[in-house]
Amino acid sequence: MKTCGEGSHSFVRDDASCLADVLVNSNTPKTDNLLMSESLNKDINRMLNTLTERENTVIKLFFGIGVKYGLSLDQIAEKQGLTRERIRQIKEKAIRKLKQGSMSKLLQTYLG
Repeated sequence: MKTCGEGSHSFVRDDASCLADVLVNSNTPKTDNLLMSESLNKDINRMLNTLTERENTVIKLFFGIGVKYGLSLDQIAEKQGLTRERIRQIKEKAIRKLKQGSMSKLLQTYLG
């Protein structure tokens, strides 16, 4: 075994350790959180892909998924060339579908 470093920062180097074991970079995100976030995003997209194209679009626009911010029903209606009421109906139907689907149980595991 060989001692490396000086004073309170010294460590014993053996064949099982390396510099990466000693240095900690607090600027890097926690691996578990990053993996969990990636997994959640994939599962959300899989779930949204069970909807019709129109339902998928309305849900993504309303909740701001894949865009900077969510839009109001009026904004979505204008963008889609539909009435506010029709967009509300599409949104409600899509939410019902998402709640009833088997994927909803999968997403509940992320809530703890």
